[in-house]
Amino acid sequence: MQALDETGSSGTCELISLKESFKTYISSKGGESKLQGEKTKKPRPYNIVENRFTVGGLEAEALPVSHSLEGATAYILHTSAGPVVYTGDFRFHGYKRDETRRFVERAAEVEPVAMICEGTRVNSTQADSEERVKEVAKERVDKTKGLVVANFPVRDTDRMQSFFQVAQQTDRALVINLKQAYLLELFRASGIGTPRIDDDHIRIYIPRKTWGVFEDDRFSEKIQLQDYDYWEREFLDHANAVTAKDIRENQDEYIFRCDFFELKELIDVKPETDSCYIRSVCEPFDIEMELDLKKAENWLTHFGLYPYTQIHASGHLNYDEIREVIQTVQPKVLIPVHTQHPEVFQSLHDNVIVPEKGVAINI
Repeated sequence: MQALDETGSSGTCELISLKESFKTYISSKGGESKLQGEKTKKPRPYNIVENRFTVGGLEAEALPVSHSLEGATAYILHTSAGPVVYTGDFRFHGYKRDETRRFVERAAEVEPVAMICEGTRVNSTQADSEERVKEVAKERVDKTKGLVVANFPVRDTDRMQSFFQVAQQTDRALVINLKQAYLLELFRASGIGTPRIDDDHIRIYIPRKTWGVFEDDRFSEKIQLQDYDYWEREFLDHANAVTAKDIRENQDEYIFRCDFFELKELIDVKPETDSCYIRSVCEPFDIEMELDLKKAENWLTHFGLYPYTQIHASGHLNYDEIREVIQTVQPKVLIPVHTQHPEVFQSLHDNVIVPEKGVAINI
């Protein structure tokens, strides 16, 4: 939440603090002035809940599960009618897959009257595995003599861990952006086991940004820093910081994480012949994503990185895995959510209630 607050677009993320737009104060001269910038921030009240907590007299259990983002959680609500299980988004692979198994075991133990189950991939039998992602990525990196450019979700720490391990195994350094570096520092301070930004196989990419004068001695330090937000500046002098020039001159030493919005950085990086691109994000599922992919492919063609390697593992269970969960938990009522194929659930349980907008479900 702090990472989203601090590194997100201004005004769009106010999870742990609020920015008061119309706050004034009395200046030293006695006049009324408007508060601006960081001075407008005000702490937002929130509670960190443990495994069990109560809201409005309703007891709930929060159980962590494996997903493509940190903090994914399933819940068991202990209602007057009996326990209700809510899966949230979850999967059986990834570096925290054991947490998902423990949730399913606990859900079965309480004998729920109902289970609200996500079904993003209920119509698919394709098996996904983070290990498979790592194997294919390593195989591609081993064959690449030049720069490896990789695209994976900015806050998917499991995928970051996979590419970090590939970097270790191939004696390269994984180059992450400033938002990822900030997130890793927060995780380190919280004791969460993710790669450290001072590791020999991690580098922090410093983009040129608006003025593009970072490390240009013709300009004062004040001018050089103006391109960067306050949270970014702590990384500019880091021992593992690199620029486009560093990557351009030693391309066989890096795996450069670069998403759709960062492809412009390749103008300065200038990938050499025998470089490659690994796309490790989901396939497009709407027209906007299809257009973005087409644009990205045009960029990749321009830089000689097309065709590319596509390898991804979803954050959701497939049909067989959802069936296993249902057979293990054995809820009296099954309620599918987060799916375009709720009808598939009819073959998995004999008492399925498909939600309708504005219609209450009584259990």
